[in-house]
Amino acid sequence: MSKLRMVPCELGVTVLSLLLSVNALAETLARQYGAFGIVTYDLPPVTETQTTPVPVPYAWLDAHVPGVAHESGAYEASAKATAANGRKVWECYVVGLDPQVATNDFRIVSFPMKADGTPNLAGIVFEPPQAQWNVPATYKVKGAATLAGPWGDVPAGGNPAYRFFKVEVVLP
Repeated sequence: MSKLRMVPCELGVTVLSLLLSVNALAETLARQYGAFGIVTYDLPPVTETQTTPVPVPYAWLDAHVPGVAHESGAYEASAKATAANGRKVWECYVVGLDPQVATNDFRIVSFPMKADGTPNLAGIVFEPPQAQWNVPATYKVKGAATLAGPWGDVPAGGNPAYRFFKVEVVLP
């Protein structure tokens, strides 16, 4: 675990040192400049991306993006990169795609219809399964009468006017 150490000195200088294996150096500086106090903070380790729309675990990137360097900048860049299927790597994480497979895509594989011609929303099957990576997302089906839209929520009973559908991922 990394530690952050602040050493206020008589000269009005603050020595700020991230301690990984440099504890001895910080102690020496504190003694040399006559420090009157040492404050130590434990920093939690960063285990997921910080600049993507959805935090992507470093462990997932390690498993699905070969050759990523084990440092935060490389993880951030990898998560924002374009995957083999043309999507962003972080998007692949959200919907459970393998970013290395060009033909891997999120799709509805079963969209059963009721006898009256309206969609049976309870029977929709997504591929790949949404829980594959344990992402806390909700998938909403949107519908429209034309491909140009406007797109609206598909009500539980369906809407016979809707002939085009898409899936919206809603993140907490």
